Amino acid sequence: MTDKRNIVIKVSYPARGKATENSQPKMITEWDFKRILLAAGVLVLILATLFYVINKGTQKNDADNATLAVNTIEEKVVPQVEIKEAEIKKPDISKQVAEKTNSLIKPTKESNKKSKPASDITVKKTVKKPPNEKVIKDPGHSKVNHNVSRAVLTYDLNNKEPAGEITRTVNVSEKKPTWIYYFTELKSMNGRRVYHEWLKNGVLVSKQELIISGDSWRTSSRKLFTDSTKGNWAVRLVDEHGQLLNEKNFKVE
Repeated sequence: MTDKRNIVIKVSYPARGKATENSQPKMITEWDFKRILLAAGVLVLILATLFYVINKGTQKNDADNATLAVNTIEEKVVPQVEIKEAEIKKPDISKQVAEKTNSLIKPTKESNKKSKPASDITVKKTVKKPPNEKVIKDPGHSKVNHNVSRAVLTYDLNNKEPAGEITRTVNVSEKKPTWIYYFTELKSMNGRRVYHEWLKNGVLVSKQELIISGDSWRTSSRKLFTDSTKGNWAVRLVDEHGQLLNEKNFKVE
């Protein structure tokens, strides 16, 4: 778009009747100062913008260079510090072994000098009972009793008789739970009560009461075992006075 400028031309003509020395017209030019100032302002704004952009880029480059220099210094300093700490904390293993050996040898020699004959030494044993374990009277007859004709662990009963016998280990899986039967045949206990107690790792888990209704009486109880019941198990036959008549131990895997 072309720039239109207002140019004013004034022509001065001589008055009539007067002779003039020079009859050529004179040209006078007048400038539009508003447009000149506007153009100068735009030029200053462009220069200021360029200076700002150049100055900002220079500051960013200086900051990046400073960061790079700091990282380089840290990489050079940190490994030296770690090496010094490692050297300071390194223990004298041979010295420690020698001190421990001497400390163990000295008490042994002194104890040999002051040791007493074996006949004068009394040994005391402390037996810890598992929590919630029931105390059984007369543990000396825990597995043999004249009132118990048979006691069998089995997977199934056929006409109230055990179908096979479990000796030690019971295998179970997540998808297939397993029933275990505890079969007992009792004699000369008519009218009395007995209990089948199932224990896991020495802790009583379940207890079933059974009433004897004959001189020769067969009875049984059962328990379901799953993958979550793995461990060391025991099932025992106890009378109404808490006396242990029979016990079977097995492992569930």
